[in-house]
Amino acid sequence: MHFSSIPFLIAIISGFLGFLILRLRRLGLVNNAEHNGVIALIVVLLLWGGVSGFLADWGIYARKDFLAMAPGYWLPFIPVIITVILMSVFKPLRNGLRKLVDGSPGHWLTGIHMIRILATGSLVKASNGLFPEKFAWYVGIPDLIFGVSAVVITLWARKGRVSDRGLMAWHMLGAMVILVPANGFMHLYMQEALFEELFVFPMVLAPTLVVPTLVMLNLLVVWRSIEKNMSRNTRANSLAKPE
Repeated sequence: MHFSSIPFLIAIISGFLGFLILRLRRLGLVNNAEHNGVIALIVVLLLWGGVSGFLADWGIYARKDFLAMAPGYWLPFIPVIITVILMSVFKPLRNGLRKLVDGSPGHWLTGIHMIRILATGSLVKASNGLFPEKFAWYVGIPDLIFGVSAVVITLWARKGRVSDRGLMAWHMLGAMVILVPANGFMHLYMQEALFEELFVFPMVLAPTLVVPTLVMLNLLVVWRSIEKNMSRNTRANSLAKPE
Protein backbone atom coordinates (compact mmCIF):
# COMPACT_ATOMS: atom_id res chain seq x y z
CA MET A 1 0.00 0.00 0.00
CA HIS A 2 1.35 3.42 -0.97
CA PHE A 3 1.52 6.26 1.54
CA SER A 4 -1.69 8.29 1.54
CA SER A 5 -2.58 11.58 3.20
CA ILE A 6 -6.27 10.65 3.32
CA PRO A 7 -6.26 9.17 6.87
CA PHE A 8 -4.59 12.37 8.08
CA LEU A 9 -7.25 14.47 6.33
CA ILE A 10 -9.97 12.48 8.07
CA ALA A 11 -8.26 13.08 11.41
CA ILE A 12 -7.92 16.82 10.68
CA ILE A 13 -11.55 17.28 9.62
CA SER A 14 -13.09 15.22 12.43
CA GLY A 15 -10.72 16.81 14.95
CA PHE A 16 -11.65 20.26 13.67
CA LEU A 17 -15.37 19.63 14.06
CA GLY A 18 -14.85 18.09 17.48
CA PHE A 19 -12.76 21.07 18.57
CA LEU A 20 -15.43 23.54 17.41
CA ILE A 21 -18.28 21.89 19.29
CA LEU A 22 -16.17 21.29 22.43
CA ARG A 23 -15.16 24.95 22.38
CA LEU A 24 -18.80 26.01 22.26
CA ARG A 25 -19.56 23.63 25.11
CA ARG A 26 -16.84 25.18 27.26
CA LEU A 27 -18.18 28.64 26.44
CA GLY A 28 -21.68 27.57 27.46
CA LEU A 29 -23.07 28.26 23.98
CA VAL A 30 -24.51 24.77 23.45
CA ASN A 31 -26.37 22.49 25.83
CA ASN A 32 -25.61 18.82 26.45
CA ALA A 33 -28.07 17.54 23.85
CA GLU A 34 -26.72 19.83 21.14
CA HIS A 35 -23.12 18.96 21.96
CA ASN A 36 -23.86 15.24 22.03
CA GLY A 37 -25.82 15.46 18.78
CA VAL A 38 -22.89 16.94 16.87
CA ILE A 39 -20.42 14.50 18.43
CA ALA A 40 -22.75 11.63 17.49
CA LEU A 41 -22.87 12.86 13.89
CA ILE A 42 -19.06 12.95 13.73
CA VAL A 43 -18.91 9.38 15.10
CA VAL A 44 -21.54 8.12 12.66
CA LEU A 45 -19.69 9.63 9.71
CA LEU A 46 -16.43 8.06 10.90
CA LEU A 47 -18.22 4.71 11.23
CA TRP A 48 -19.44 5.06 7.66
CA GLY A 49 -15.87 5.79 6.62
CA GLY A 50 -14.80 2.59 8.35
CA VAL A 51 -17.49 0.59 6.58
CA SER A 52 -16.53 2.09 3.23
CA GLY A 53 -12.88 1.31 3.85
CA PHE A 54 -13.64 -2.31 4.73
CA LEU A 55 -15.80 -2.74 1.63
CA ALA A 56 -12.96 -1.45 -0.50
CA ASP A 57 -10.39 -3.63 1.28
CA TRP A 58 -12.58 -6.70 0.83
CA GLY A 59 -12.80 -6.03 -2.89
CA ILE A 60 -16.55 -5.31 -2.95
CA TYR A 61 -16.08 -1.99 -4.74
CA ALA A 62 -13.88 -3.64 -7.38
CA ARG A 63 -16.51 -6.16 -8.44
CA LYS A 64 -17.93 -5.71 -11.92
CA ASP A 65 -21.53 -5.93 -10.71
CA PHE A 66 -20.86 -3.11 -8.24
CA LEU A 67 -19.15 -0.89 -10.83
CA ALA A 68 -22.05 -1.57 -13.20
CA MET A 69 -24.30 0.33 -10.76
CA ALA A 70 -22.43 3.57 -11.58
CA PRO A 71 -21.32 4.17 -7.97
CA GLY A 72 -19.78 7.52 -8.86
CA TYR A 73 -23.27 8.98 -9.10
CA TRP A 74 -24.52 7.89 -5.67
CA LEU A 75 -21.78 6.52 -3.39
CA PRO A 76 -20.36 9.97 -2.42
CA PHE A 77 -23.86 11.07 -1.37
CA ILE A 78 -24.25 8.43 1.34
CA PRO A 79 -22.69 10.61 4.09
CA VAL A 80 -24.85 13.50 2.88
CA ILE A 81 -27.98 11.37 3.12
CA ILE A 82 -26.96 10.18 6.59
CA THR A 83 -26.43 13.76 7.75
CA VAL A 84 -29.68 15.09 6.28
CA ILE A 85 -31.71 12.26 7.84
CA LEU A 86 -30.15 12.78 11.27
CA MET A 87 -30.67 16.54 11.04
CA SER A 88 -34.31 16.02 10.05
CA VAL A 89 -34.99 13.65 12.93
CA PHE A 90 -33.00 15.21 15.77
CA LYS A 91 -33.69 18.84 16.62
CA PRO A 92 -30.72 19.12 19.06
CA LEU A 93 -28.40 18.18 16.19
CA ARG A 94 -29.90 20.88 13.95
CA ASN A 95 -29.55 23.47 16.69
CA GLY A 96 -26.03 22.28 17.49
CA LEU A 97 -24.95 22.70 13.87
CA ARG A 98 -26.57 26.13 13.74
CA LYS A 99 -24.64 27.21 16.81
CA LEU A 100 -21.46 25.62 15.46
CA VAL A 101 -21.62 27.93 12.45
CA ASP A 102 -22.79 31.00 14.37
CA GLY A 103 -20.34 30.57 17.23
CA SER A 104 -17.20 29.77 15.21
CA PRO A 105 -15.02 32.50 13.68
CA GLY A 106 -15.69 32.81 9.97
CA HIS A 107 -12.02 32.53 9.11
CA TRP A 108 -11.86 29.16 10.88
CA LEU A 109 -14.67 27.86 8.70
CA THR A 110 -12.83 29.03 5.59
CA GLY A 111 -9.38 28.00 6.79
CA ILE A 112 -10.24 24.30 7.01
CA HIS A 113 -10.67 24.29 3.24
CA MET A 114 -7.00 25.04 2.72
CA ILE A 115 -6.43 21.29 3.00
CA ARG A 116 -8.06 21.02 -0.42
CA ILE A 117 -4.71 22.16 -1.81
CA LEU A 118 -3.71 18.52 -1.27
CA ALA A 119 -5.76 17.71 -4.39
CA THR A 120 -2.34 18.18 -5.95
CA GLY A 121 -1.71 14.57 -5.04
CA SER A 122 -4.29 13.27 -7.51
CA LEU A 123 -2.78 15.45 -10.24
CA VAL A 124 0.68 14.04 -9.56
CA LYS A 125 -0.67 10.48 -9.64
CA ALA A 126 -2.53 11.17 -12.89
CA SER A 127 0.66 12.54 -14.44
CA ASN A 128 2.39 9.27 -13.53
CA GLY A 129 -0.39 7.12 -14.96
CA LEU A 130 -1.64 5.99 -11.54
CA PHE A 131 -4.97 7.82 -11.44
CA PRO A 132 -7.80 8.56 -13.91
CA GLU A 133 -6.65 11.66 -15.81
CA LYS A 134 -10.00 13.24 -16.64
CA PHE A 135 -11.16 12.96 -13.04
CA ALA A 136 -7.90 14.49 -11.81
CA TRP A 137 -8.04 17.42 -14.25
CA TYR A 138 -11.78 18.19 -14.13
CA VAL A 139 -12.27 17.70 -10.38
CA GLY A 140 -8.78 17.98 -8.91
CA ILE A 141 -7.76 21.25 -10.55
CA PRO A 142 -10.89 23.22 -9.52
CA ASP A 143 -10.58 21.78 -6.02
CA LEU A 144 -6.92 22.79 -5.87
CA ILE A 145 -7.72 26.33 -7.02
CA PHE A 146 -10.45 26.59 -4.40
CA GLY A 147 -8.00 25.42 -1.74
CA VAL A 148 -5.60 28.18 -2.78
CA SER A 149 -8.43 30.71 -2.65
CA ALA A 150 -9.13 29.57 0.92
CA VAL A 151 -5.75 31.00 1.95
CA VAL A 152 -6.68 34.45 0.64
CA ILE A 153 -10.28 34.38 1.88
CA THR A 154 -9.16 33.27 5.33
CA LEU A 155 -6.73 36.16 5.62
CA TRP A 156 -9.39 38.62 4.45
CA ALA A 157 -12.08 37.16 6.72
CA ARG A 158 -9.75 37.40 9.71
CA LYS A 159 -9.31 41.10 8.98
CA GLY A 160 -13.06 41.59 8.48
CA ARG A 161 -12.67 42.39 4.79
CA VAL A 162 -15.27 39.87 3.60
CA SER A 163 -19.01 40.37 4.11
CA ASP A 164 -21.36 37.61 5.22
CA ARG A 165 -22.84 37.61 1.72
CA GLY A 166 -19.36 37.26 0.24
CA LEU A 167 -18.56 34.32 2.52
CA MET A 168 -21.84 32.67 1.61
CA ALA A 169 -21.05 33.01 -2.11
CA TRP A 170 -17.56 31.63 -1.58
CA HIS A 171 -18.84 28.60 0.33
CA MET A 172 -21.43 27.98 -2.38
CA LEU A 173 -18.62 28.06 -4.93
CA GLY A 174 -16.70 25.54 -2.83
CA ALA A 175 -19.56 23.07 -3.13
CA MET A 176 -20.14 23.72 -6.83
CA VAL A 177 -16.49 23.17 -7.87
CA ILE A 178 -16.96 19.57 -6.72
CA LEU A 179 -20.62 18.86 -7.47
CA VAL A 180 -20.72 20.24 -11.01
CA PRO A 181 -17.64 18.57 -12.55
CA ALA A 182 -17.93 15.40 -10.47
CA ASN A 183 -21.51 14.68 -11.49
CA GLY A 184 -21.65 16.50 -14.82
CA PHE A 185 -18.75 14.51 -16.27
CA MET A 186 -19.14 11.22 -14.42
CA HIS A 187 -20.09 9.49 -17.69
CA LEU A 188 -16.58 10.35 -18.93
CA TYR A 189 -14.78 9.25 -15.79
CA MET A 190 -16.49 5.86 -15.79
CA GLN A 191 -14.99 5.13 -19.21
CA GLU A 192 -11.42 5.71 -18.03
CA ALA A 193 -9.19 2.66 -17.68
CA LEU A 194 -8.14 3.66 -14.16
CA PHE A 195 -11.62 4.59 -12.90
CA GLU A 196 -11.52 1.66 -10.45
CA GLU A 197 -8.62 3.36 -8.65
CA LEU A 198 -11.18 5.70 -7.07
CA PHE A 199 -12.57 2.74 -5.13
CA VAL A 200 -9.31 1.24 -3.86
CA PHE A 201 -8.44 1.58 -0.17
CA PRO A 202 -7.46 4.10 1.16
CA MET A 203 -8.25 6.28 -1.89
CA VAL A 204 -11.93 5.36 -1.61
CA LEU A 205 -12.16 7.37 1.62
CA ALA A 206 -11.71 10.57 -0.38
CA PRO A 207 -14.89 10.34 -2.49
CA THR A 208 -16.90 8.55 0.21
CA LEU A 209 -15.98 10.63 3.27
CA VAL A 210 -13.39 13.42 2.97
CA VAL A 211 -14.76 15.30 -0.03
CA PRO A 212 -18.46 14.95 0.93
CA THR A 213 -17.69 16.22 4.44
CA LEU A 214 -15.84 19.28 3.11
CA VAL A 215 -18.71 20.01 0.71
CA MET A 216 -21.18 19.63 3.58
CA LEU A 217 -19.17 22.13 5.61
CA ASN A 218 -19.55 24.57 2.70
CA LEU A 219 -23.27 23.92 2.46
CA LEU A 220 -23.71 24.14 6.23
CA VAL A 221 -22.53 27.76 6.14
CA VAL A 222 -24.75 28.47 3.11
CA TRP A 223 -27.76 26.87 4.82
CA ARG A 224 -27.24 28.90 7.97
CA SER A 225 -26.77 32.13 5.99
CA ILE A 226 -30.04 31.52 4.14
CA GLU A 227 -31.83 30.82 7.43
CA LYS A 228 -30.58 34.05 8.98
CA ASN A 229 -31.48 36.07 5.88
CA MET A 230 -34.99 34.62 5.87
CA SER A 231 -35.35 35.37 9.57
CA ARG A 232 -34.24 38.98 9.06
CA ASN A 233 -36.64 39.41 6.14
CA THR A 234 -39.50 37.97 8.18
CA ARG A 235 -38.82 40.37 11.05
CA ALA A 236 -38.53 43.30 8.65
CA ASN A 237 -41.83 42.43 7.01
CA SER A 238 -43.58 42.07 10.35
CA LEU A 239 -42.30 45.48 11.47
CA ALA A 240 -43.39 47.04 8.19
CA LYS A 241 -47.00 45.86 8.57
CA PRO A 242 -49.38 48.55 9.80
CA GLU A 243 -50.96 48.06 13.20
